[in-house]
Amino acid sequence: MSTFTDFLLYAMVNPQTRPISGDLIQPNDPQIVPVMPTALVTRAGVEYKDREYWVSVLLMCEAGTALLLCPVFGYLIDSARTRRLPFLSALILLAGCMGVLHVSHSLAMFVAGRLLQGCAGALVVVAAFALINDSVPQENLGQTIGYLGSAIASGFLLGPFLGGLVYHAGGYDAVFWVAYGIIAVDLGMRAVMIEKRGAERWESSNANNGGGGVQAEMVVPPGQLEEEELHRSHSPRSRARVLLRMLTQRRVLISSWALLVHGILLSAFDATLAIFVESRYGWSAFGMGLIFLPMAIPAFFEPFFGYITDRCGARFAAFTCFFLLSPSLISLRFVEANDPLHIALLVILLFLIGVFIHACAPAMYVETQLALSEMERDHHGSLGSKGAVAQGFGLQSMCQFAGVFLGPLWGGFVEYRFGWGAMSGTLGVLAALTAMPMLWLGEEIEWDEEQEGEHQALLHP
Repeated sequence: MSTFTDFLLYAMVNPQTRPISGDLIQPNDPQIVPVMPTALVTRAGVEYKDREYWVSVLLMCEAGTALLLCPVFGYLIDSARTRRLPFLSALILLAGCMGVLHVSHSLAMFVAGRLLQGCAGALVVVAAFALINDSVPQENLGQTIGYLGSAIASGFLLGPFLGGLVYHAGGYDAVFWVAYGIIAVDLGMRAVMIEKRGAERWESSNANNGGGGVQAEMVVPPGQLEEEELHRSHSPRSRARVLLRMLTQRRVLISSWALLVHGILLSAFDATLAIFVESRYGWSAFGMGLIFLPMAIPAFFEPFFGYITDRCGARFAAFTCFFLLSPSLISLRFVEANDPLHIALLVILLFLIGVFIHACAPAMYVETQLALSEMERDHHGSLGSKGAVAQGFGLQSMCQFAGVFLGPLWGGFVEYRFGWGAMSGTLGVLAALTAMPMLWLGEEIEWDEEQEGEHQALLHP
């Protein structure tokens, strides 16, 4: 619910969608209009011809803030006594962002609102991943992470439609009153959340009291339950070096690079696909919105893709997806003519690209957590009392936000200077180059298991 809320509110005031006619779309226009591009013109006084530039600036502000703060938030979440406080703090930041955007009448305030939204997005993503890792057995981690992917996709799909519909019916203020209602529901859910660590301590205390202390324990608010005392002490300098130790692991670097490419691919199409179908086929805003559905629908199957990762391993899922992504991306160059056959080819290729992009995402997150577990087994206590879970997810989220930051630059620049075929071709080459390192995922775990078997055979011939 937290990730759904965050991405729903982002998409409701999505800066990437825009009016496509020669004149500004007015609020009483019968078609559903995007919120933020229109607000930049009507509220901030931006010239209509300059709106695309400021749309890009807002997008880069949010993505840049998120990528810088993800590792910081990962460290803070691992250092906090509970995950609950950072989780609630993310919602407070999101509410502040909505408030700033609500009252904005200048470019500076719009930029400030997007910076706050970048902070909130980074914090909620890292905290959500850390909570899931705390609560779910590692053999089911990929499937559960897939549910987060489905929640994100739902927010992205529903947000522009809901935002445009409310804007059309009630105007700019109505969009934010709906947002405040959604935030209130999410706040209630986060406030009553009980962490697994707190629940285990609660149950342990009840068991030690022979069941007689149930009522006494029940009156303690979940937020006041402290985590178990640290049984190992670590110096601040040692904790600060955890991220550097993670970066020395080949599997962590490979999965982080894959998530960077993942973000580039998604955001490159966000920046170019709508413009392509408008210029090539003359489609309206409705058609420009529908063309993203073939890529978005596979995100709802991420739990299934995560299940495949849990059963077949990250190496199989990641290599297969990036290997097949390459020809799918390159084949987009054959979409040229404005006829049903080429439109059908475009839709099929976008669907395949969406399948491969979303199928590899759970594998990347699972791989880093497996690598961290391996580091902890090899050097017990080296990653701190919580195993640097949030810092691992923070590093990966940073890489994905970096891809979101670079993707529009890559896609927009190459498509503008060299055309649609060159843009899709370069992305296909990038996917092919990314597929090769995927063969090294999971290698260390398999090698250790083999060595352990040989060791046991020597001890017990």
